[in-house]
Amino acid sequence: MTNERNHRSIEKLLPSMLVLGLAVTYLGGCGEDKDPTPTPDAGTQTDAGTDAGTVTPDTDLAFVRLNTNGTVDNSFGASGNGISRVNLGTGAGTVRDSMWGISRDAQDRLVVFATKKAEGTRTDTDRVVARLTANGALDETFNATPAGNARKGFYALDISGLGDAARHGLVQEDGKIMSSGYLSQPSGVGAQSANRIVLLRLDEAGTVDNTFGSKGVLNSAPFATNDPAKEWGISEAYAAVRLSTGAYVTTGYGRAAGVSGNTVDLLSFRYTASGALDTTFGTDGSFILDLAGDNDRGRDAVALKDDRVFMVGSGTPTSGNIDAMAVLLTADGRPATADGFNEGFKLYSFDRPDEAFFDVEKANVGAEEYVAAAGYRAGGGQDDDAVLLIRNMTTGAEFAGAVPFSETENDRFWGVTFGPDNKVYAAGFVTEGGDNRFAIARFNLDGTRDTTFGTGGIVTVNVIAGKLDEAARGVAVQSNGKIVIAGAAEAQ
Repeated sequence: MTNERNHRSIEKLLPSMLVLGLAVTYLGGCGEDKDPTPTPDAGTQTDAGTDAGTVTPDTDLAFVRLNTNGTVDNSFGASGNGISRVNLGTGAGTVRDSMWGISRDAQDRLVVFATKKAEGTRTDTDRVVARLTANGALDETFNATPAGNARKGFYALDISGLGDAARHGLVQEDGKIMSSGYLSQPSGVGAQSANRIVLLRLDEAGTVDNTFGSKGVLNSAPFATNDPAKEWGISEAYAAVRLSTGAYVTTGYGRAAGVSGNTVDLLSFRYTASGALDTTFGTDGSFILDLAGDNDRGRDAVALKDDRVFMVGSGTPTSGNIDAMAVLLTADGRPATADGFNEGFKLYSFDRPDEAFFDVEKANVGAEEYVAAAGYRAGGGQDDDAVLLIRNMTTGAEFAGAVPFSETENDRFWGVTFGPDNKVYAAGFVTEGGDNRFAIARFNLDGTRDTTFGTGGIVTVNVIAGKLDEAARGVAVQSNGKIVIAGAAEAQ
């Protein structure tokens, strides 16, 4: 199903554009955000966390902690109800606090990858990396001496007053923090603008890691071209995973320079530990997956213990039919072989026209390595349903299926993780009578629900009653088994 576009070469790189082609301002502080910037594809999928449609009230980041049995842990947060809210600032229009993921560090502190409204009168978004204490308070030891009058507790990145699109992030074993995303910036060719990969690396204290990129920022245009008659390509990084060598491999989507049309391909690049593009990766520096000339997207990835990279997202094998998809690459960007994978990818059909995985996590269970991916199926005149993949990468055995919270209303998964109990936790939202609720389910490794958790394996929590603008985007399980569901909810 792949075609010749899988083997396009990267155009001649513009050296001045590879790392930090525009001025960068570093903010430490408070502001606001919006839902993720629209992505440059013509498909039906959206990155919005809820089904709230055109309703765009101000939102805050919201966190709920559960005990191991699924009851709300009232010792979490300052309100005494197990809920913690973090207000990054007042939104404006569609620009508001928005979250893409959560991780935890070795001290069980919660590291959040988000966006907020830019400072002052600007209405674009700035990228945010925030840290909460293990008990849900904004950790003011993180970025403890921010610039200007910005707040402690989070780091905000502004590049030349342009709207940044933050995506997934990770906490490394050495405590450093990697945030992935992309940003539309002028190409220098006429009036063109093009999306570029932007990676941000912070040290454990929440300040920029000057050993990476330029002042901690990699601003990369791998599909730049010097040909004025040819449009720049576009490239996005929804995730950047770290290999044992210290190098990073991205997943996302876009298209190469000079390619006509509005469709996008799944893209992957490799960068060195210091933030240089590695042109030995894949074919002439890139892995490009185009199934059938339609939209194919990478949404998240994990690095396996042998440095293969397991990516998830969606592929379009035929027009009007978007399937959830997994991609398996070698560390050098070549299609890897595994049971059920064809040319490095595998499609998962859940009987709807619009399907995708949005999050993936891995775990070692004894001598075996597992991955879990979560997402949704939609369309076909039916309500949306959560979908789940659990795959044993050692044996090839897997569970893949729809696992809805509700048989009659909309629900989706946006985040997934493994707990120290070797259970799989998947979180998102469910709509109940016009009211969205945080929702989480716990699964055994064979894909069955763990019915000792909550009610039949499911817990729902209403952060704010009667509102559609409420959804969990991620989940983290602390070392003591406590479960933190993280997302956004309408501001109070």
